[in-house]
Amino acid sequence: MLPEAYISHSIPGRLRVKIPSRKGDMYFFGDVFKQLSLCAGVERVEVNSLTGSVLLFHTANIGRISEFARENNLFLIREEKRFAGGQTYLSRRISTAFRDLNQKVLVSTKGFASIPDLIVVALVGLSIYQISRGNFLAPAWYTALWYAMNIFLKSRANQTVD
Repeated sequence: MLPEAYISHSIPGRLRVKIPSRKGDMYFFGDVFKQLSLCAGVERVEVNSLTGSVLLFHTANIGRISEFARENNLFLIREEKRFAGGQTYLSRRISTAFRDLNQKVLVSTKGFASIPDLIVVALVGLSIYQISRGNFLAPAWYTALWYAMNIFLKSRANQTVD
């Protein structure tokens, strides 16, 4: 049975594939390097057995690379599960965890504060602290204030008015 792989990053001409089940296997990744170097349209291959990662610089279609890997008994690329709105499994779990945590914060503060509210206060405080230290030219206070304002405005846009 071929080891399962997934695409962790893809932009035109560059593809990173992770193969978690073979992490640490130098011989496997040496073979992957040799074989994928022969694939039409693959210009350069970098492997890292410690992270279980294969980085490909290519001009080929990703489907063709996937087919080549399967045909040469290297690995099988699995599609990442996606949910409604294009969310991946990981992003959905993170969103759910933050939503649950935000609900706990709202309950514990009796609706007085949410996570975005606390982040806004912390970032504004950080901005004031940077300014009080004389860091007018340092981007830290400006960046923190900018993030605070964006979080504040986005959190208000998501609230419904009764």
